[in-house]
Amino acid sequence: MAESFTTCLKWHGSLEVGQQLAGLIPEGINSKIVEGDSAEDETMVTLVIDVEAESLEELRIIVDDLLTLFSDQDE
Repeated sequence: MAESFTTCLKWHGSLEVGQQLAGLIPEGINSKIVEGDSAEDETMVTLVIDVEAESLEELRIIVDDLLTLFSDQDE
């Protein structure tokens, strides 16, 4: 049986930003938005991203790429 490496990234914030971040996630990476509380007329959500790879190095590269995509939205 081949090894597989997985990790789960979670981000919590507003629905609007969560949808923007979800739109950046490349095809082939599983993700979902889970609704949570509402705070001051703003729906809060958790964006859950499940990353899977065949090697630890590949997993690191995928996670690094995702975090780079997300950090570009902060600027």
